[in-house]
Amino acid sequence: MANVRGRNVRVEIAATYASDVTVTAVTLASPGVATATAHGLANDTVGYFYDVVGMAQLEKQACRVKNQTTNTFELQGLNTTGYSTYTSGKYKPVATWSTLSEATSYSIGGGASDKLDVTTLLDIVRKEEQGLLPTQNVSMNVIAQDTPSAAMLLLESAVQTQGLVVVRITLGNGAVRVFTGEPSTPGEDVNVGAVGTGAIDFAAKGFALKLAA
Repeated sequence: MANVRGRNVRVEIAATYASDVTVTAVTLASPGVATATAHGLANDTVGYFYDVVGMAQLEKQACRVKNQTTNTFELQGLNTTGYSTYTSGKYKPVATWSTLSEATSYSIGGGASDKLDVTTLLDIVRKEEQGLLPTQNVSMNVIAQDTPSAAMLLLESAVQTQGLVVVRITLGNGAVRVFTGEPSTPGEDVNVGAVGTGAIDFAAKGFALKLAA
């Protein structure tokens, strides 16, 4: 098992999307398996779910297709065992990507879930249950360029329209991280005699999935 290294890492932003795929069922399993008649999706296709009815946890969740058959595909790395029962929804697959060449580092945040106090008068020791998980934030540092890359322009456009972006990070060994998120306005910090830098924060929707090559 290789260590994650900050070398030969590619950060990409979804540039265009293919036609939506209607998903009629998603199993409660690890990983979840989606049913979509004649979906035509290839393995490793990245996209996200939207207009989901029933399985609310899947709304805006980024997923990568694995072990596809004519009418099904696995949601690689996503455990839907404890999710609500799926009724209907759509999957929007990414068609093309644009490389964020300005990226110099990224950080995927985590955090403990809320602790809910369920202690009663009969108890002599406090009782707690797990509550909601925090929003998973992703931050990136970038080099400021006088002419932004196409990917940076996509991010700026998403900010202005309050839209979502799909991000794929490919490590040097082929492993990937995928997520959908709302980006912040890309900052810019320029000092005398130094290269300009900046930062972008994403509020991830669902989980940032860490997937094997």
